[in-house]
Amino acid sequence: MNKAHYNTWEKYIDKKFLYRVVSDEYIPSIKKIGLDNNKNPFKDKKKDIFKLFKIVLNLKKRGFIMMRWWGKPVDQEIVINCTKKDLKSNYIDFTPDYKKTIDYYLKLKGGALVNTILIFTDELLVKKPQLKEDEWVLIKKLNKWSKKKNQYTNKIIKIKASSKYLEKAEFQELGKKKYSPSPFGSFENFEKAIKKNKLKYYLPFLKNKKLFYLRVKNKIHSKELSITPKNN
Repeated sequence: MNKAHYNTWEKYIDKKFLYRVVSDEYIPSIKKIGLDNNKNPFKDKKKDIFKLFKIVLNLKKRGFIMMRWWGKPVDQEIVINCTKKDLKSNYIDFTPDYKKTIDYYLKLKGGALVNTILIFTDELLVKKPQLKEDEWVLIKKLNKWSKKKNQYTNKIIKIKASSKYLEKAEFQELGKKKYSPSPFGSFENFEKAIKKNKLKYYLPFLKNKKLFYLRVKNKIHSKELSITPKNN
């Protein structure tokens, strides 16, 4: 056993947690059955949401631009492309103890998707672009739905960074498309990851100097999770 590697694992993984922000609406279910990557809470609404996206993209073609601030100004097409990927995915994202990221998601009452739908539909209802009657019916329906979801506050879920459930996850550097092996979980898994990517690569992330997301593609048992009022 490499003692230096073990000390690094113990300091930055065994004694640390990873976090996920979720709507308070789903806390009872999470406490009971944990997190299941194959259970999308928006499954029944996906058809309507994609119809809304089609309306909004068609409006862009007609010159109706809907801007958002994502650290920089982005239009509706960028927002929709990103949101579509999230809706089609079957992973559960976790983030390190990075206050700026956690605070951002805590403010999105009901979750990021709910806020996207609410902002789109609110803007359409205020600016009233020329649309068909059935399109307005859909917009009003989703506006009512998103406002209801937006009434829920958010909670922070944490999981030990050394949990075995994180070993097969995909490690993604912010802004990069490719994935790296997860260094989290057991010391043995940590050793396996740094043999491929080297410790030098992972250290800035483990020290919170660079941001990453950990994308879990397996169910996580409720006993591995705990609810915390703040990121500690």
